[in-house]
Amino acid sequence: MNSGVVSAFEDFIDRLRAWAEAEPDVIGFVGMGSTADRRRVDEWSDHDFAIVTVPGAQERFRTDLTWLPDHGRLVAVGREHHDGFKALYDDGHVLEFAVVDESELRTFSANASEVFWDGGQVRQWMREVTTATVPRIHTSGAAAAAVFLVQLLVGVGRTRRGELLSGAHVIREEAEGTLIDLITERVPASAATRDNLDARRRFEQSYPREAHRIAAALAADPETAARTMLDLADDLLAPGWPDYPAAGSAAVRRRLGWLDRP
Repeated sequence: MNSGVVSAFEDFIDRLRAWAEAEPDVIGFVGMGSTADRRRVDEWSDHDFAIVTVPGAQERFRTDLTWLPDHGRLVAVGREHHDGFKALYDDGHVLEFAVVDESELRTFSANASEVFWDGGQVRQWMREVTTATVPRIHTSGAAAAAVFLVQLLVGVGRTRRGELLSGAHVIREEAEGTLIDLITERVPASAATRDNLDARRRFEQSYPREAHRIAAALAADPETAARTMLDLADDLLAPGWPDYPAAGSAAVRRRLGWLDRP
């Protein structure tokens, strides 16, 4: 990793920490994701953090962002419906952050966090948040395999009908996500990097070959992507799994005219 990238990343944290420590209405500064686990920092890492305020003060810091380092270089800022923010600097540096009080902080989900400044009980609150965080719930086993087959059929059907955007979404988002869940459930990983809140994160490190095939599929047109993912599922999941819905896979192939594998 380029030492300059890491140094700049750490410098931003230091500047924000210094501001938080000096601001009377701020009682915490918490890093999330790679901002907390900085072993993962690279040139594409954003700063993901929460500023914790005394109750009632958070709106002031949401409406006036001059407290952000180099705020004059911000070129785009979006306040989302849940009061989180996404911000972009003129050099491409990205922030994802929230300004919250204790009650709002307790609604977070977190599997990696670091408290950079604690002016009260923020470390204890974050330990409780982490403990209470429930891994993403998803359909599993043969039921998930059945869902995957239906997603492929529905997605291809929509594209053939002319609903290209909807069909592509079902194939490239819904079916792809279900396939990734099935792989992480059924196939031994080559590295322990699974994210329990988002199975796509760092999937390539745990399943490099499978990730390459999925990525190649997604780069193709939607129907080719669907067919390639079905081939991958049949190749990877069916062997040694009695509950794999092989008859369902065959039915999808018949319905879509995929009678001969390429």
